[in-house]
This record gives sequence, structure tokens and C-alpha cells, in this order.
Amino acid sequence: MTTQSTTIDSAAFAEAVQDLPLSSLFNKVSELRNSIAHLHRSNSEIREFADASKSEDEKKELEGYIVENEGVIRSMEERVGLLRVEVERRGQEWVEERKADEERGASDTNGDGGAQARAGAGAGSGADAGAGVEEGVYL
Repeated sequence: MTTQSTTIDSAAFAEAVQDLPLSSLFNKVSELRNSIAHLHRSNSEIREFADASKSEDEKKELEGYIVENEGVIRSMEERVGLLRVEVERRGQEWVEERKADEERGASDTNGDGGAQARAGAGAGSGADAGAGVEEGVYL
């Protein structure tokens, strides 16, 4: 049995997140960033297979997967933007961007999806929560 998930449009998403606690907003950002990082890695691997493929049909099929993933990435990035708008609407600082600017030299495909920037955001953790953070999912 196959299940097909349907996504809600941007307006419905923006409305739905208004009722969530701040911690849930940052958790959703972390989840989205992690998914985006995995999709980028997946696209890199698919490109390698496509480049190595001798079959034009296979190359076209693999390129189709890449295009589909890029569409999903755009949708997820849009949702991150909507979450940012909601956080700032509540008068809170969007910590992720400032930290990302500081870490610009490092690749964002290491799997942490920017978790260092959000590790202490709204969590009441106090000390520098981003210090020594390793690859993984942080909720």
C-alpha cells in the first residue's frame, strides 16, 4: 500500500505556525535545514551516477530526480523564510542568519543544517551551545 503525502500551501503553512510555541518553530527550522542538506548530498551523488552512466535514458531519469529535489529544496527554503517571518513577528531575533554569516567559510552540507546557530535559541541553554557541535540532528 502506498501513501501519498500532500503539502499545504505557503499561506496555510504561515497561518499554522502562528499557533506553535517558539521552540517548535526552531525545531522545524532545524528539521528543514537537515532535510535540505540531505537533498543537496543526494543530488551530488545522483549527479555522479548520471555523469558515469552510459545510457541517455538513465541520465535523463537521474536529471529528473535532481530537478525534483531542487523543487523540494526551494519549497523547504521558502518555509524556513516563513518561519523566520513568524519568529521576527513575535519580536524575537533570527539567530540563524548571524551565525551562518560567521561560519560562511564552512560548507553547510556537513549534516548539521545550521544547528549551531539554533542550539541555544529559545532553549534557555545559557552558555555557548554551538561550541564543539558535531555532525548530526539537533532538536
